[in-house]
Parts: sequence; C-alpha cells; structure tokens
Amino acid sequence: MGKGTIFYRLLHDPNTVLCVIILLAYGCSLQAILKAFDLDERTVRDWQARAGKHCQNVHDQIVEKSQQDVQQVQADEIKVKTLMGSYWMALAMAVPTRL
Repeated sequence: MGKGTIFYRLLHDPNTVLCVIILLAYGCSLQAILKAFDLDERTVRDWQARAGKHCQNVHDQIVEKSQQDVQQVQADEIKVKTLMGSYWMALAMAVPTRL
C-alpha cells in the first residue's frame, strides 16, 4: 500500500489489519483479538496507534484546516452540582456538518 496510509510497509494482509482495527473500535477485547488472529500484542497496539495517527491527520486536514459554513449553529449548556461545587458545560454544533 502507498505511503501515508496505515498499511504502509506492513507485512500482514490489509483486510486483517482493517478487521482488527474495526474490532478494537467496537470494544472487542485485545485478548480475544490476539487469540482469534494469532497475533502479537505489540503488533496490534502498533496497528491501533497507526490508525489513530492516520485519523488525527485526516481530521486535521478536513476539519481543522477547512472553512466551515456556520450559517446555523445549535448551542446548549448544562449546570452540574457536585460536592466540590457547581460546573458549567457548553456545547455548540454546526447543523449542516454536525461539527
């Protein structure tokens, strides 16, 4: 596979790598993945780190560096009382893009 992808210079089948990453993303236990695919834990952790880094790069390019059309924004806030005091949390989201 080409440079800049998570599959660059990997010795395993890209379909296996993708399957493992999907299972991790949906909460499958690491031990179950290791047993099912007969893989080393360091290998799976490397694949997970590669996928995370790739996703971060895609996010940076598409979301953070692009101009967002913010014609309509929805905002909400909530106040939470705890033993340590009150805290406010706010969230704003652009409706068309859900960002």
